[in-house]
Amino acid sequence: MTIKIGTIIKKLRTENNVTQDALATAIGVTPQAISRWEAEGGYPDIELLPAIADFFSVSTDELLGYKMSEREKRLAEIKAEMSRLAEIGTIEERINFARIALSKYPSDCEIKENLAVCLYHLYADTKEKSFLTESENLAIYVVENCKDEDIRYVAITTLISIYSDTKRIDKVHEMLNLLTPMKYCREFAKSSGIGDGNNEIYKQDEIDKLTDCLGTGIANLALDDELPNDSSTWDKKIEMLEISNKLYFLIYGDNLMFYHCRIAFNYWIISTYQMAQGKTEETLSSLENMCYHAVEYDKSYIKNHGEHYTSILVDKLVYPEPSKDFHELKEHSQCWYMLDRIQSKRYDPIHNDKRFEEIQKTLKEYAI
Repeated sequence: MTIKIGTIIKKLRTENNVTQDALATAIGVTPQAISRWEAEGGYPDIELLPAIADFFSVSTDELLGYKMSEREKRLAEIKAEMSRLAEIGTIEERINFARIALSKYPSDCEIKENLAVCLYHLYADTKEKSFLTESENLAIYVVENCKDEDIRYVAITTLISIYSDTKRIDKVHEMLNLLTPMKYCREFAKSSGIGDGNNEIYKQDEIDKLTDCLGTGIANLALDDELPNDSSTWDKKIEMLEISNKLYFLIYGDNLMFYHCRIAFNYWIISTYQMAQGKTEETLSSLENMCYHAVEYDKSYIKNHGEHYTSILVDKLVYPEPSKDFHELKEHSQCWYMLDRIQSKRYDPIHNDKRFEEIQKTLKEYAI
């Protein structure tokens, strides 16, 4: 068996964004020695193997190439569980799992980023400053060391939230300057044409991304904490959410597929304001719309993957399979979540209404 320890050291070093100089200093050799090993021009002395393995938080067997696949498989399982807990777990469960995972893989940036986000949310609930400090330190590590831009950007936005909460506006701007301006994003650059004959697809992809950003942006504006949540703003909030819904119909037409979930959510929020206003008929109508779109989303999730949208603005795009850039509910259906939401006491005045009962019945049929 040919031992490729140099290749493995280089792989671990690259994954963890560690320089040859940093590794050399940590284990007491010269950077030239690291370079020579990685070029397969020699091997580390056997007494150095435990130090190298400890540095990367792997076993010596993994360092020698015996169990790398097992390590990667375990990391994949950990990250799948983090994703599952993000949907159904409590913030405490997510933090406990991430801490255990990090104790086994202390250099993994994705685990650190996940824990940083969870700790920030726990701080938001408890105002315990130690959670904020730990979150900040983890996020700073990811920003400084992670090569995966998606993970790094989440850490940057977490730091923006931390610095905004603590009124460190200079630090907010420092983090903002690390983000790419919208006009220089990947989708914008591709839509300008890259010479591979796919310009129409790239332009439609940009329209798709911008539509969802704008639709959710409008909805988030209605829900923003700085817009008072009292009777003087409810009609304004409802109007915003209705505009968000109209946008999705404008771009995707009646063949909404994935975007049924966005509209279902908006109708649910609209119903909460209408309920607060005592508008029973309007509330029931919004809940019926919510129910319809939740059901259509769940049906589409089952049958429409790989099918094209039909609107002339996005007809080159398909309802995508779940991927790194596309996440759907893994644990429960959309109808399950909507059914759970309407159990709120705010709906007690209409709980026995036949239309409300029919909505619950329909959601139960598709709830998983």
